[in-house]
Amino acid sequence: MHDTHGGNIFKFAHDHHIHISEISDFSANINPLGPSKKGLDALNERLNYISHYPEVTNDAVLNTIADVYGVDKESILIGNGAAELLYVIGRLPGYTGAFVPAPGFSEYRASMNAANIPVRDIFYRQRQYDNGIPYFEVPYLALQTFAAELKGQDGRIIVFLGNPNNPDGTLLDKIQIKILANMLRDANSLLVIDESFIDFIGNESLRDNPHSMRELINQYDNLIIVQSFTKFYSVPGLRIGAAFANQKLINSLSQFIPAWSVNTLAQAYIVAALNDSNYIKDTKNLLSNESKYMYNSLSNFKNLIVYKPSANYILANIDDSQITVNDIQAELEHHNTLIRSCTNYKGLGPQWMRIAIKDHDHNVSLISLLGDILTK
Repeated sequence: MHDTHGGNIFKFAHDHHIHISEISDFSANINPLGPSKKGLDALNERLNYISHYPEVTNDAVLNTIADVYGVDKESILIGNGAAELLYVIGRLPGYTGAFVPAPGFSEYRASMNAANIPVRDIFYRQRQYDNGIPYFEVPYLALQTFAAELKGQDGRIIVFLGNPNNPDGTLLDKIQIKILANMLRDANSLLVIDESFIDFIGNESLRDNPHSMRELINQYDNLIIVQSFTKFYSVPGLRIGAAFANQKLINSLSQFIPAWSVNTLAQAYIVAALNDSNYIKDTKNLLSNESKYMYNSLSNFKNLIVYKPSANYILANIDDSQITVNDIQAELEHHNTLIRSCTNYKGLGPQWMRIAIKDHDHNVSLISLLGDILTK
């Protein structure tokens, strides 16, 4: 049984007898530009090939990813979305426990549960800077202490971290990650970093993103970077993701990936989309502007505590005991508008919501609706 994710627009449309085009979906963190046109053109050109099996080696995809991100082809594994790769990691033998961030993406826990690996929560701490701006603190010291205690013991663990973390957008510190990776390596344990939203961050090229931990796979043989391509490239319906790691780890993981895991249309789309430089640039420009607009607009509501976004989503806490996210959702649904409740995130609760950042017109509309609800 899976926790509810955002983006269940088909059920909402069915229940409300409307077409999905009538829904403003702020519950799923997808590129507001929609799919790359070059990607869709390539997909359409490949439609006639669906009567054949997909390219089993994913060579075109691997070569493109290697070129775009500056990673050796042998250090990349392709999967049917990042979720499949998380479950594959759970099949690696010999691990006796796992740590997952709280709050954090529910599939980390689900993948470990499926592998019968006991899970413990890594609770991020709610803090404030001196200027009053709230943030979540990654408990590096607690993790490093546990890794030190594990050294020489029989137990082997898998530590999951999000970069940026979902739903709060916290970015990891590279120096702290190097320390943790070293200590986990000494304890014969694994560090998995989910960078599914990393491409939304910054204006640098995808290869040169200073916030990514991808470059560290050449230094640490116990590090796996998982990345979804469905968020930035707006194709969650196609399912494609990648894992980056040293070749030995990639070989170990690949034995658990079934043949033809990624379909022909996903292969064609992502090769073209990754090479669509204008689409990538336009996405980053839009998010740069709209994330500022949404952060400033939401911060103007006196009964919201808003966390500064790093990617294409923003976390807010309702600072009013008389209002819950369910109340806000119910009001918004009258306008065919969806947001993400964070009630089922460990460490959060019924006063927390996550809002995707969309194009300006949709963002303005949502702020107007929230104003009517929050200032009653």
